[in-house]
Amino acid sequence: MICSLSLRSALSWVKHGRFVPLGILLLMPALAQAQSKGIDDPQPKDKKPAGDAQVEVRFTDGSIMKLGIRDEQIEFLTPYGKLYIPVAEVKRIEFALRVPDDVSKRIEAAVADLGNSQFRRRETASTILLNLREKAYPAVLKATKNSDMEIANRAEELVKKFKENVPAELLQPRELDVIHTEHSKISGKIETATFRANTTQFGEVPLRLSDIHQLSVKGLEPEPDSMAVAAGPINMVQFQNEIGKTFSFRVTGNTGGSLWGTDLYTTDSTLATAAVHVGLLQPGQTGVVKVAVVASPQVFVGSVRNGVGSAAYGQYPAAYRVFK
Repeated sequence: MICSLSLRSALSWVKHGRFVPLGILLLMPALAQAQSKGIDDPQPKDKKPAGDAQVEVRFTDGSIMKLGIRDEQIEFLTPYGKLYIPVAEVKRIEFALRVPDDVSKRIEAAVADLGNSQFRRRETASTILLNLREKAYPAVLKATKNSDMEIANRAEELVKKFKENVPAELLQPRELDVIHTEHSKISGKIETATFRANTTQFGEVPLRLSDIHQLSVKGLEPEPDSMAVAAGPINMVQFQNEIGKTFSFRVTGNTGGSLWGTDLYTTDSTLATAAVHVGLLQPGQTGVVKVAVVASPQVFVGSVRNGVGSAAYGQYPAAYRVFK
């Protein structure tokens, strides 16, 4: 009993006039010495800072940065319960779309202002929504069905501009985070809003999950010269009877090919040019892309994106889309 009693407890007894056993009074100097050495009321020692897990982060604006993650584990809520996944075992994370509350309120207000009676307010609202890119896209897409025709029409125009300026993969937001480890792939929701990151330039900084599209361990993604991936064909005409199938190709982006469509391209469109148009590759950059062969839409829409122009066209035997 005596050994488990702290100096703090003994002093409390004295302060409130309670009876304190003589043995405790005699041991109070020793308790004070023990407390000064950190023995009194032992608490779990702070863990040593986690060794930085070196990763490559792709942000939603397309920029890429290498940094260290200082968190030791990720609190991950799944349909089957909560997991605590060691960061050291993570190979890749694909992040769900996150819209902070303050940004959500700005989007809601801007969508409402698309129907404002003042032209300047309508124009300002359009600019705000375009600048918020994929975070605003779901709300704008929903606004195309608004009963206010001014809002619906402006939303339609904004949807076209989003598709011209934002990579297609960002306009198909995930609802759940996906964590890949060596032996598993798990969908759920990361509970925290930030990771602790260590950067060469700025030291330790909070890394907001709402700004991240993907995180991967160095070396996880296929190298551009990987011999396991076939070189891309000029176009997808030879695959146009393979509707529903997806292929992986090694492609070097260029801007000199022929192109019909936006996001969905005619199968005779140049694949390397489509990869630049959709925002997956820069001219001259080599990378591995996936190509899905799909049924042709009624109309292929032309547009200008990333310095590449595509033409409009009517229905074609088949179409394809490019993604990673």
